[in-house]
Amino acid sequence: MAEKIISVVVPTLNEELFVGRCLESLANQSLPREEYEIIVSDSSSEDRTVKIAKRLADRVVVCDRVSAGFGRNFGAKQAKGKFIVFIDGDTIASRTLLEGTKEALSNAVAATGPISALEKDSLVMRAYYRMWSLQNRIMVLIHFPLFPGFNFAVRRDVFEKEKGFLTSNITTEDLELSLRLKKMGRIAFSDKMLVYTSTRRIRELGLTSCIKSATNFLLFGRSHPWEEHRQDFAKGKKKKKGR
Repeated sequence: MAEKIISVVVPTLNEELFVGRCLESLANQSLPREEYEIIVSDSSSEDRTVKIAKRLADRVVVCDRVSAGFGRNFGAKQAKGKFIVFIDGDTIASRTLLEGTKEALSNAVAATGPISALEKDSLVMRAYYRMWSLQNRIMVLIHFPLFPGFNFAVRRDVFEKEKGFLTSNITTEDLELSLRLKKMGRIAFSDKMLVYTSTRRIRELGLTSCIKSATNFLLFGRSHPWEEHRQDFAKGKKKKKGR
């Protein structure tokens, strides 16, 4: 069996409506299939997410519902590739995502790429995601990366040295790790690493709230708990406490 170059980690929580499309997009990459593996790290979903994932992923692991950072780290512990790609369960990968990752991480410690709104029914959301994508490109150029967790690639040795994402109950674990990684070496932006991600979380929280949350973290180091970000996370926490 050929050694895997890339391990793709997909953290999930109740993603039955999206996870199939996500995993199918990962299985249809320009990079040869034998060069990468797909790992779903599920945070104790209560729907059909795990059942769907078992049909399409190489491995599915289930962990406690703690935070997105915890779920990502749990999946990364199973990784065999020298590069790790994190993409969310409600995100669709372009066909060149992993090809771009392989090229970018050949001379960088971490990389990201363009993002686009998956749903096309709102001009406001589409414009917001275009601006977000442009911001990501600029921030990489000035070596102040703010990678989104749904399009985040990193060398495994560097990820392990930095002990991965924070596992505390915060919603800015992706931004926090990005800023730590900039100290480890070159950061890259690859146009091939395009992903299409759902706008539903932004719609639920509201644009103003999302922008305020990121600003509070960057200026004051403050972050909201996941209970304020996702109602199903809060329900899961309550259910666990009642066991």
